[in-house]
Amino acid sequence: MRVHVALVATMLVSGQAQAETSGGGVIKGRVLVRGTPPAPRKVPVSADAQCQALHPQGLEQSDFSVSNGGLADVLVYLKSGVQGSFKAPAEPKVLDQKGCQYSPGLVAIQAGQALTIRNSDQTLHNVHFRPALNKEINVGQPRAGMESSRVFPKPEVLVPIGCDVHPWMRANLAVLSHPFFAVSTAGGAFEIRNVPPGTYEIEARHGKLKPVSAKVDVTGATTPVELTLVIEPGK
Repeated sequence: MRVHVALVATMLVSGQAQAETSGGGVIKGRVLVRGTPPAPRKVPVSADAQCQALHPQGLEQSDFSVSNGGLADVLVYLKSGVQGSFKAPAEPKVLDQKGCQYSPGLVAIQAGQALTIRNSDQTLHNVHFRPALNKEINVGQPRAGMESSRVFPKPEVLVPIGCDVHPWMRANLAVLSHPFFAVSTAGGAFEIRNVPPGTYEIEARHGKLKPVSAKVDVTGATTPVELTLVIEPGK
């Protein structure tokens, strides 16, 4: 039976706690899963001796990282309602190639922010970005310890990343025009801080699920938000 993945969101916006000292609000919560996600699959890696040595029984992979009912690697961001322009952070984000996998599975940066691409494996990897709006980038790194830096000037959600040498290696890149975003961690937790007062559309994006969105009012107070992702088996 084929597994059909459906995405439904229930958003709870509540709470009037003390405002942040910076004057901005906080949007936080969890991305949750109801039901049983598809079981992880074993991926053969014997084509590469280094990968085989790291995973002699094969590499166990899943499209859904679930812990205590929460889903990790979900981008939660303000899709609309943000006013003004925002300088990109000086500190780069890192996309690592470690254990013949990308880490993290979803990396989020601001447009103009540097992305450090690192190879921690003693084998050839490449990082092939296939964007629709930014320039296509393909970085090859044959040795452990190699690093490259790239910048994506245009906002774009989501950019698929793949390794042409190891077809099981997949990840996503999110490029945002502002700093009001988060990637859910283990257990599905997320938090967006210092949000200016206003009404926004917030969206949750996962590489294998349809996006969900809702309206959020931020008045300078802490605003808890709960998103529920529902995975349902189907024919």
